[in-house]
Amino acid sequence: MMNKNNAFKVGYFDFHKDPELNFQLNRFYTYGAFTKEELLDIGSRIDGFDKWISLFCELGEKTEKEGNPFKAATCFRAAQFFTLSGEKDTEGNSLKHTLYDRCIKLYNEYFFSSYENLSFARVPFKNCELPVYYSTCEDPKGTIVIHGGYDSISQEFLVMLPYLTDKNYNVYFFEGPGQGEVLMHYDVRMTPKWEDCTGAVLDYFGLDDVTLIGVSLGGYLGTRAAAYEKRISRLVMFDLMYDFYGAILNKMGSFGKVFDYLTRHKRNILWKWLNKKFDEKYFTKWLLLQGYAIYENISTPYEYFNHIKEYNTREISKLITQDTLVLAGASDIYTVYYQDQLDALVNARSVTGRLFTKEEHADHHCQVGNMGLVLDTIAGWIEEKTNGEKTGTDRREEG
Repeated sequence: MMNKNNAFKVGYFDFHKDPELNFQLNRFYTYGAFTKEELLDIGSRIDGFDKWISLFCELGEKTEKEGNPFKAATCFRAAQFFTLSGEKDTEGNSLKHTLYDRCIKLYNEYFFSSYENLSFARVPFKNCELPVYYSTCEDPKGTIVIHGGYDSISQEFLVMLPYLTDKNYNVYFFEGPGQGEVLMHYDVRMTPKWEDCTGAVLDYFGLDDVTLIGVSLGGYLGTRAAAYEKRISRLVMFDLMYDFYGAILNKMGSFGKVFDYLTRHKRNILWKWLNKKFDEKYFTKWLLLQGYAIYENISTPYEYFNHIKEYNTREISKLITQDTLVLAGASDIYTVYYQDQLDALVNARSVTGRLFTKEEHADHHCQVGNMGLVLDTIAGWIEEKTNGEKTGTDRREEG
C-alpha cells in the first residue's frame, strides 16, 4: 500500500530501453505504486506495447485480489493508457472504456478509504458535468486548483493531496473537456478555451484569489485560463507548454522543416507515404488515435498536427497579469522554449523560472523522478508570493 505521508521516491532509472515506456514506469516508481525491483522485473518482461497491455492487465487482476487497490488501479490505468482507441474487449465493448472504468473504481476505493476529508462533486458544464475531487481545511491559508493536460485523469494527481493539505491549503482537482470522465463518459472533446471550464469550477465553489496549477499540456491550458479569468491570482506552469507543435517539430531535427511545409500543403503526395509510416509504428499510431479521440473533428495526421498548433502561449502570454511560476525539466522536449516563455510574460506581476536538472533527478517531463522537490518548489513560491498570509475565498463554505 502506498505510504501517503511519504509517497514520493527519488530517482529516474533505466527500467526499459524504450523512452516512452521507461517514462511511464518511472512515474509508477515516483508515485510509490511499485518498488524499483518490481519495475526492473516488469521492464525486463516487456518487449513492446502489446506485452505492456497484457502484462499490466495480469498484474492488475493479481494485485486487486491481493487487496492492493492503488497498485491495481495503477496497473489497469497503465494498460488503458496505451490501448489503441477502437480496440474491443471480449464482449465487444470499447477496451479503453472498460479499463478506464476498472481503474477509476479502484482509485476511488483507495483514495476515499485512505485520505481524510476527501470529497467529490460534479459541476454542471454545458452538456456534461466536470468531476472535482477536493479537500478543505477549517482555517486554510489559501486555495489551489489543479488540472491535467493531454489524456490525463485527476486520480493520477491525487497523490499530491496529502502534501498540499498538510500545508493547510484547500485543494481542488478537476477534469475538463477531453480529459478523464468528461471524455470517456460524455465524449466531450478538448478545446483551447480552458477559461470556460475553469470558470465553471470557480463559480460552483465560489472560489477567488486562487493558485492555478496546470500539469503537462495543462501548462498551456492553465495559461489560457489565467489570461481570461482574473479570479486566478497565481499561475503555475507545471511544466511550460509554450508551443506544443513547435516542440514536436524541433524533436524531428532536420526533417522538421520538411514536415512543417507538409502541414501547410494538405494535398502533397508525401502525406500518403507519411500516413503509412505513422500507421506502421505502434507509438505514432497510438498517439494519433489518442488525438482523434480527444479533439473534435480530427481524423487524419494532417488535421491533427494543424490542430495542435493552436496549443501555444505565444500570444496569450502577454495577457497574463498574475504572479507566474514557470517550471521545466532540462531533458524535456518542451524546454527548448523555456527562455521564450519567460520573456513572453511581459505583463505578469512577477515571473519566476525553475529549470530542474538531471543531478536533481527532476530533468524529465513534469519532474518525474523527484516529485517532492517540485512540490517543495511550488509551495515555497506560493508562500513567497502571498507573504505567508491567508488568501482566497470559498463562498460555498461561508454559506
